[in-house]
Amino acid sequence: MTRRRTDLTPEEQANVRRALKFLGKRFGTQATLAKALGVPRSTIRHVAYERKVGVSASMTFRAARPADVSIDALLKSEWPRSETCPHCGHTRMME
Repeated sequence: MTRRRTDLTPEEQANVRRALKFLGKRFGTQATLAKALGVPRSTIRHVAYERKVGVSASMTFRAARPADVSIDALLKSEWPRSETCPHCGHTRMME
């Protein structure tokens, strides 16, 4: 598999991958998330877990919609917050 060129920095790609993994847990399965994003399940697996494929701007847009957050929030790692449970959405209070 060839790496696709991406306009995102490695750090931004890592932040979007983290968001995709979070969304995968929130949606229950990669297949359900893939359907919501309008991409094949293999795309979720390749982008979020295998790191052989660069994260595209299109995938960032697609991930932001069901997360109901801005694209900047994904790129800057403002979402999901590390203390948020992906299953129930509960946010643990930090001391």
